[in-house]
Amino acid sequence: MFVHDFNHDWKDPCCQDRDPNAFRGPRMIRTDEEVQAIIAHGIAELYIDSSRGRDVEEAPTASEVQAMLEAQLRDLAEDDPEETPQEVPMDREIHQAAKVKAHARNLVGSILEDARLGKQVTLSPVKDAVRNMADSMFRNPDALLSLSLIKQRDEYTFMHSVNVGVMLMSFCRALEMAEEDIINVGIGGMLHDIGKMRTPEGILNKAGKLSDEEFAIMKKHVTYSRKILSETPGIAEVSMHVAAQHHERFDGSGYPLGLKGDAINRFGQMAAIVDVYDAITSDRCYHKGNPPHMALKRMLEWSKYHFSADLYQKFVQCVGIYPMGTLVRLENGFLGVVNRPNHESLLHPVVTLVINGKTGQRIQPREVDLMAYKSDQKAGFVIKGHEDHVKWQVNPVEFLPNAKLYE
Repeated sequence: MFVHDFNHDWKDPCCQDRDPNAFRGPRMIRTDEEVQAIIAHGIAELYIDSSRGRDVEEAPTASEVQAMLEAQLRDLAEDDPEETPQEVPMDREIHQAAKVKAHARNLVGSILEDARLGKQVTLSPVKDAVRNMADSMFRNPDALLSLSLIKQRDEYTFMHSVNVGVMLMSFCRALEMAEEDIINVGIGGMLHDIGKMRTPEGILNKAGKLSDEEFAIMKKHVTYSRKILSETPGIAEVSMHVAAQHHERFDGSGYPLGLKGDAINRFGQMAAIVDVYDAITSDRCYHKGNPPHMALKRMLEWSKYHFSADLYQKFVQCVGIYPMGTLVRLENGFLGVVNRPNHESLLHPVVTLVINGKTGQRIQPREVDLMAYKSDQKAGFVIKGHEDHVKWQVNPVEFLPNAKLYE
């Protein structure tokens, strides 16, 4: 059969496209040995091109799979979590959230540099920074999260650490966990990749495919992270689980221990979801990031095997199936940028209309709250699907409130 897509970007987001043993399509598969190698690599499903090789009659088409995934995501969104109270409006808290996140980014940079030099981690500044992040989140749960969902052009290693911390804290808050757990999981997220500082820079930033030896070295960063944190006075067990298990997978195909199912700590399961989401939505020197909605659909495919299905559903409800910055197409033909969620309905966010999709022409930007049209189906203010902002030459950040904070 001719494989069009091996469908496995989940495998190792920190080594994406660089695994020397990875299966990369498209290519013809002819032997049982190749099939067994694919299975051994942890690939459970893939896409074939029936015009270039044998078909499987009972298999769904790619378009049918995409329609099914879209429907499943919408079903997840229908089971909306309860609306969370907001003490401070978004447009006020976003400025404080930006300051808090900028401080966290600088702190992570300093800590990782110290780790590179072999210095011990001092936990108190990290805890203070995470507590400030938590305070912002409790004042308004969307402000800080939105700054992590909208990707900035910055050093990936530093911002990925902060983004994972923020999203994990938001995830915990959505699950109504105790404040102490929220703080500790944030610390774990901020420091989860600290072991990369013991990875040679030539391997860490290599644009091309890694050799077998380089790949083995790269994967050791999880073990290094656990060791460094175990030697950090005052570190909580929750933080350790985040760092030590964020590359484990629910079906046992992850590393470093190949843990399976509930042998993976709940916080480790959550970290795996968040780590993959941030990685596959980020631009790297060797990887172009997926749009948020597309990333959620791809992860939904993988969640049958690699993540806890229940936790993945909660994560979708946390970030929304159309996260901020997503370009969406409405049934009436207009294209708009999602600029904030509606917690009472994930399917009806607030959008800024920017293009008449029927003519392809730009329009005067206009904000529309889709909740206001929820009972008026004839108006067509219902999201039909997402669009590629690159194709339409739209920079979503331009249409967000306080756009400069996201640049």
